Amino acid sequence: MENVRLKIIDFDYKGGGVAKLDNKTVFLDGGVIGDVVEAEILEDKKRFFTARVLSVLKDSPYRIKSKCNYSGVCGGCDFLEFDYKEQLKWKREKVTNDLRRIGSIDGEVKDTLGMKTPYYYRNNIQLKVLDGKLGYYKKNTKELVEVSRCIIAKDEINNFIRILRTWKGIKSVDEVSIRENYRGEIMAVFISSKGVKNFNTLLPKIVESNVVSVFENINRNRKVRFGREFKKLYGSDYLNEELLGMKFKLSPRSFFQVNLLQTEKLYNVALKSLKLEKKDRLLDLYCGIGTISLLAADKVKEVVGVEVVEDAVEDARLNAKLNNITNSRFICGKSEDVLHKLYENNSLYFNKIVLDPPRTGLDKSLINTLLKLGADKIAYISCNPSTQSRDLKLLSEDYKVELIQPVDMFCNSVHVENVVLLQRNK
Repeated sequence: MENVRLKIIDFDYKGGGVAKLDNKTVFLDGGVIGDVVEAEILEDKKRFFTARVLSVLKDSPYRIKSKCNYSGVCGGCDFLEFDYKEQLKWKREKVTNDLRRIGSIDGEVKDTLGMKTPYYYRNNIQLKVLDGKLGYYKKNTKELVEVSRCIIAKDEINNFIRILRTWKGIKSVDEVSIRENYRGEIMAVFISSKGVKNFNTLLPKIVESNVVSVFENINRNRKVRFGREFKKLYGSDYLNEELLGMKFKLSPRSFFQVNLLQTEKLYNVALKSLKLEKKDRLLDLYCGIGTISLLAADKVKEVVGVEVVEDAVEDARLNAKLNNITNSRFICGKSEDVLHKLYENNSLYFNKIVLDPPRTGLDKSLINTLLKLGADKIAYISCNPSTQSRDLKLLSEDYKVELIQPVDMFCNSVHVENVVLLQRNK
């Protein structure tokens, strides 16, 4: 199809450029806001075009030189060529627009809380392995981009990547999950459909490194991250982690936020906004391994966490004991089902709630129960402002928005976390 000259005016939800042509939206595979590009129109749909950037004719004032050798090829980062201060502004605007367009909410959105240095922050990555080569998939493909280091991963993760690149046994592995704690110690999981081979040849280098735990995970179902069984190959059963003075033991399957510095900001905003008191009974929905529950425990009378993943609930209970917390309990089940049962038990009442659902947001039945329960305050943490805005519109029946605070958890990506405090109408 024809080539056209376009000016990038926005990003889509995948981080691709957005432009206008003949009063229709054009979705491109790249570009930075402010760029003037030559693009090839690929599809002409009823309401939009799709296009491929052929060249940048005029650089945006916000375009920067990427520090990553794989920028534009690897599918891992969206904004490595977009000025970081502008990233933070754009994420604030995204939250503002989603809330207004989807949630009919016009409240003040605070400036996005960012990092001083938006690199080398990720404490957990998962690399693909193909023919003995480690890397990430090229965007929207299954084509592997081999990497020797990752500019957003922490230092010891990158050191371990260098070790793995020299190991012949890597050919028996399909994926590698690498997690680094606050002390620079590493837990690695080798995910394989047939089993890890020649691990003994890797062991001498592991012993000399900061690796403290290695597991094998047999997974023949590529639709899920891990198979059911983990076999320890080396070291400890858990990786020790700390967050805001609290200790956590992480198992290979444990979910933990990937950016420790920004997680502290995120949870501080959520918990401070609730203005917790010793008389409060706090409900923590989608609690994971109980991070927020345990951080809040010394400020309230009781905290109850709800999580659907059984392993995470077991981790939460273990971490409560580890920190000598006695006023917390954890329930395994779907948040919507457990909340309904708790509501039906008239002896239980929670005056404050914190929730951090997956990207899909809240189940409608859960929203209905929240409205019936009538807690005084709800802190809603979301990794998807679009579904959060949808949910807030329904909750606005009985609640008003008191605080909107975006947090940049995933620097150099299109994603943003957002904390909204809801206050019940009097």
